[in-house]
Amino acid sequence: MKRSKTKRLRRLSVIILITVLSYVIFSMAGSVIVFQIIFARSDTVNAFELTYADIDSSRLPREEFFFDSGGNRLRGVVYSPKGKSAGLVLVLNGMHACIDRHLPEILYFTDHGFSAVTFENTGVGQSEGGSSVGLTQARLDTAAAIAHIQRDAALNKLPLVLYGHSLGGYAAATALFDNSGIRAAVCVSGFDSPNENMYYNAKSRVGVLADLQYPFMCLQNFFLFGDKSDTSAISAINATDTPVMIVGGNSDEVVPDAISMLHKADKITNPNAVTLKIEEAYRGEHSTAWLSRDAAEYVVTTKNPTDKTRANKLDEGFMKTVMEFFEKAVQ
Repeated sequence: MKRSKTKRLRRLSVIILITVLSYVIFSMAGSVIVFQIIFARSDTVNAFELTYADIDSSRLPREEFFFDSGGNRLRGVVYSPKGKSAGLVLVLNGMHACIDRHLPEILYFTDHGFSAVTFENTGVGQSEGGSSVGLTQARLDTAAAIAHIQRDAALNKLPLVLYGHSLGGYAAATALFDNSGIRAAVCVSGFDSPNENMYYNAKSRVGVLADLQYPFMCLQNFFLFGDKSDTSAISAINATDTPVMIVGGNSDEVVPDAISMLHKADKITNPNAVTLKIEEAYRGEHSTAWLSRDAAEYVVTTKNPTDKTRANKLDEGFMKTVMEFFEKAVQ
């Protein structure tokens, strides 16, 4: 009788062990697959996006360059204003965004006397990479881009400021941990933490399953990026006194309050950090802060917007605020 009970306990222990191991193995495999799906290669350009082919290239000449980030060769471009440049704006794109995503703002920067550089992240557009790997890859790509700028005899003479949107906003903030030569950063619609961002998005899609998978997503993120895998943008801002402008909208459904840098602004100790909340209708969404009211409404409410002139008209007040912030920082 005692032997029979012992056998049952051993069998139960084996079943539990196999179940736990299976859960762990399948969960880790699931996390790898999720990363591959979410961060797959991308070269998609929306029909409403302004591209370099749409403008008079004599108005804005540009020079292409390449640099290495990890084992991949990334594509970048540099734009120069007419006359002497007051500074250099490194424009950091959002997730999956190609080289011209923020061309309207770049035109504004160069028209106001600044040079501009932007690039395609790993796994995007004409940059190499089988995927964009994960959210933290943008921080690594940004560090590599800044290292290239610092090696360039012409660019490294210009005071450097950063302008980033969404994932680029996070990269702009965390770049402050990696480089002390940055004069200022503007972070638009940025999130605070990669793990928190992934959890929120998973939770909104699969509910309680996200709670079960979350530890393995964090583990996969750590395997990919080590101790940089979940750096807080707010912590990076607090580690310096560099001027930082944090911009967010009141109706951002991609980076909502729960995970946004703007929502955590009360934790900022950097004395030179300022915030700007966009509460105007349509302009308070994830990708419309820099647009005019009409342009934002057109992009948000039109099923397939294709009128590039209308869709890319900038909000003069917003751009003037950003420009003045940069000009003060480089004086």
